[in-house]
Amino acid sequence: MERRAGGLRKNLAVVFGAVSGNKGRRRYVCFMMKCWNFFRAGDSVRGGVSRAGKVACGYSARGGLRVLRVVAVGVAAVLLCAACSNKKNTAASRNWQAFNTRYNVYFNGNEHYKETLKEMEQKYEDDYTRTVMMHPAEARANEKLPQPTGDFKRTIEKMQKAIQLHSISKKPAKKSGSKKEKEFRARTEFNPFLHNAWMMMGKAQFQNGDFLGAASTFFYITKQFRWLPKTVLEAQLWEAWSYCAMDWLYEAENILGKIDPKKIEDKKLLHLYNMVEADMLVRGDRLKESIPFLTRAAEGSHGTQRNRQYFLLGQVYSRLGDKKMAYEAFRKAGSGASTPYRAKFNARIRQSEVYTGSNIKSEVNALKSMARYERNKEFLDQIYYAIGNLYLSRKDTVDAIKNYALAVEKSTRNGVDKALAAIALGEIYFAQGEYQKAQPLYSEGIPQLNDNYPQYKELKKRSDVLDELSVYAGNVHLQDSLLTLSKLTPEEQMKVCQKIVDELKKKEKEEAEAARLEEAKAQAAANGNQQTNSNAPQTYQMNTDKSWYFYNQQAKNTGKTEFQKRWGARKLEDDWRRRNKNTFNLDGDDENTAQNDSIAGGDGGEISNDSTNVANDPHNPEYYLRQIPKTPEEIRNCNDIVMEGLYNMGLILKDKLEDFPAARREFNELDERYPDNIYRLDVYYNMYLMAVRRDEKAEAERWRQRILADFPESSYGKAMLDPQYIDNLRRMHAREEEMYAETYQAYLDNNNQRVRRLVREMEEEFPLSALMPKFVFLDALSYVTAGDTENFRKRLEEMLQKWPETDMTEMASGMLRNLQKGMTVKGGGSNSRGMIWDTRLTDNAGQEKAADGQPANFDRNPNTPHYLVYAFPRDSVNANALLYEVARFNFSTFTVEDYDLEQMSFGNVGLLIIKGFRNLKQVEEYRKLAAGSPIMQLPASIRPIMISKGNFELLLREGRSFDEYFRFEEKAGAEATEESVVGPDRTMPPGPEGETPEAEAPAPESEAPPGGETPEEGGEVPAPEEQPAEEEGVTIEGPVPEENGLLLEEEPNIPPVPEEEAEEEQPGKQNRKAERSVRRTKRKNN
Repeated sequence: MERRAGGLRKNLAVVFGAVSGNKGRRRYVCFMMKCWNFFRAGDSVRGGVSRAGKVACGYSARGGLRVLRVVAVGVAAVLLCAACSNKKNTAASRNWQAFNTRYNVYFNGNEHYKETLKEMEQKYEDDYTRTVMMHPAEARANEKLPQPTGDFKRTIEKMQKAIQLHSISKKPAKKSGSKKEKEFRARTEFNPFLHNAWMMMGKAQFQNGDFLGAASTFFYITKQFRWLPKTVLEAQLWEAWSYCAMDWLYEAENILGKIDPKKIEDKKLLHLYNMVEADMLVRGDRLKESIPFLTRAAEGSHGTQRNRQYFLLGQVYSRLGDKKMAYEAFRKAGSGASTPYRAKFNARIRQSEVYTGSNIKSEVNALKSMARYERNKEFLDQIYYAIGNLYLSRKDTVDAIKNYALAVEKSTRNGVDKALAAIALGEIYFAQGEYQKAQPLYSEGIPQLNDNYPQYKELKKRSDVLDELSVYAGNVHLQDSLLTLSKLTPEEQMKVCQKIVDELKKKEKEEAEAARLEEAKAQAAANGNQQTNSNAPQTYQMNTDKSWYFYNQQAKNTGKTEFQKRWGARKLEDDWRRRNKNTFNLDGDDENTAQNDSIAGGDGGEISNDSTNVANDPHNPEYYLRQIPKTPEEIRNCNDIVMEGLYNMGLILKDKLEDFPAARREFNELDERYPDNIYRLDVYYNMYLMAVRRDEKAEAERWRQRILADFPESSYGKAMLDPQYIDNLRRMHAREEEMYAETYQAYLDNNNQRVRRLVREMEEEFPLSALMPKFVFLDALSYVTAGDTENFRKRLEEMLQKWPETDMTEMASGMLRNLQKGMTVKGGGSNSRGMIWDTRLTDNAGQEKAADGQPANFDRNPNTPHYLVYAFPRDSVNANALLYEVARFNFSTFTVEDYDLEQMSFGNVGLLIIKGFRNLKQVEEYRKLAAGSPIMQLPASIRPIMISKGNFELLLREGRSFDEYFRFEEKAGAEATEESVVGPDRTMPPGPEGETPEAEAPAPESEAPPGGETPEEGGEVPAPEEQPAEEEGVTIEGPVPEENGLLLEEEPNIPPVPEEEAEEEQPGKQNRKAERSVRRTKRKNN
């Protein structure tokens, strides 16, 4: 008791001694000390108080003593709170606020953070089909990735509360002019523990996916807590990591480049540095540089993070081709007693993929043994896919095909793993030229992949091309089969056709049996019975749980079995009712197409009774015998189809996939089988071009000589008479681009004669150029200002006939349609920048007049939400490049505001709409920043239009044109100017000769002149005059954003006044507010 009493007395002395400079407080301290001594003395005398003490204090019983003790403690608490308020800056207040922050609000938020973070790291399921993340929280930057669990909002709220309640920004009283005191007083925060709350808030924002807000918080810490170098270093590392999560690698590297890891003594900070540096390097594809950092990061991590980072290390080694080190890294990724089974399984699968041993038998057997375990049934696709990879790594395509096919067949999840197996199998078939087999595999696999999957664009492109390629391949295969059958005897033909019919019936019977078994399982599951009796009832089960059909597994299963019972196992594809999609009908009669459908009967072997013609039934040999060519004309027709198929296959492979070896294979087969085919000249020229592209001079010369020998009078032959043709061909692209730039510039300069001359030169020098359609289109436009509608029409028709599929096809077709409707081009003036007519903003081609010719009901209100619209001619401005430039400017300039971008197109007019402005003033401010930014360098043909949200929606709703809007703005601007000069109820005095002088209207909201014409001198419109901001801090410059409700200044708990409220304040109120701000600033400086 004595020891505890002495400790409490000492603590009270320390706390109140810090404020002993005040005489009144010193008296209270003395009084409290005396009270404490009195109570201690009373308690030490056998648990009571002496009689003299009772009389002296006016107490005659123990209850009175307790009351006095409570009163004393209450007085002490009041004095303590008064002395330690965050409005005061003393040693006592600083220590008390730090103590209260640490063990109250911060403690609760920190506990919630640790629990939620642990749950996130343990339960997150990584996507092992792509490069794994350094930490699960980074997946929140991409919604298409598996998202982690856990919400850190409570931690953020706790830290905000701690900052708001316990921040001490008041300067302490001056004591001396020492350097140490000056440095102390220069601080902006005097709570010695509050930096931990800021740091915890930034971490919680990071884990919650608010990476931009986290980066802002960490940046604030680096600026506001400079006297804490360790805290600043940690904040810099977290800031860099936040940038990495957003793929802002330049910003991350800029921070990390200023940190010397050799000077980091703290192990935790060094581990954090290794993780961030490794993450930045891996994201930047600097894989070799990332290995030492990633290795040290994995070694210093624990639990699932250790497994995750070793798996990432294995992926890096694998991509670098170091399979031995990758094997070891994957082994470590799957080690550990607490490692989740899913992580162990995927690590083991990846080990097999990088196996370097000469004999793969042991590895294959190990994987096959895994397939026997019940818990691996849902992972069979991954197991057989790994086995297929092993065989493929040893060039054993036969066994690879078998196991890839098993992976596709055994897959139960129909997800990414099945897709990878299907695509791997499809790649083998594609390399072998089996395009018919490859196409359905790509079509099945590609939709299961995310569009951010590595090489997704290439795979998607190949899949799209295969859709076209497989048609020609199927035709060639079918006609070759029919030609082969035509050479057999009738008996042999019947034998082959009967075999096809037997196989078809057997397959349909197996499918029907499988469908019935699936149905029986579904019925048994619905009834709570696990039996698989084939005689189970086959009635459809109603959706009794009232959920949506596709959320009800029972309803889906029974629906699937009913479908298969009736139709058989059909793939999800076009014409799914037809089994033989490449059937060639010699009669060309499509009337009986429906009768060619092969619909499986109830027992799988019965033929539909609806068919009366056995020749049209694929279950009868006559169906196939009928298609075998017999006459010379039919045989010639089959050969023509084969020639067409081979030529188009080679052309598709060359032009759309640039697979030159495969294209050569098809062209060579065509040339060898049909030496006199009608495609010889094009085949020779394409073979020549491929040789030039591959820098095979001898091969190119061989095909050049064949063209000169067989087709000397052709356009190709005449062009190739020049011995420098190859060199000219190599320079052709650069010369074409140069000529097009000259032609377009001449068009912009209204030099139409030069435009036409350059187009003629292009037609003579490079008649086969891919840019030729653009030259012809410019030539057509050059007739517009002259009012020459006939030549304009002729050139457009010529372009569409020679080049029906180009970027300008849609625009040119629309122009021709307008001409056919009686519209004429506008003569005079300068060349149009693409907006030839007053284009209406509507997709309805029949809507020629909006609102029955009535003027639009536009409204002019600068205080409503506004858009900034960039209008541009689509023939000369790349819409995607413009979108990228604007997005890059927004991301680099605005860290708080979030502007939405939307693209539209109407004929030749392209629009990029920037949304998110609250009023016209914000749009003007945006344009000022854009005009002065070196990032925002837009072509002169782009026209900025400032328009209110309501007016823009009216344009779209009624199909109006911008020309109408410009005229409205001109009129409204003139009226507004007149009203501001002479008043609303007066008119301007008449000018000379009784005329009313025209008021000079200010620039309308759109900043564009009326009539849809582009201003001269590059089309640039003068930017609006710069206006001073109404309040300090409205425009935030530099990477100091804040989205957590705290202002990143010296008073973080005072929210900024919204602009709408600021504009409505009275002048007197604004003046008083400014005066208070000045006085507050002076107090802070003192």
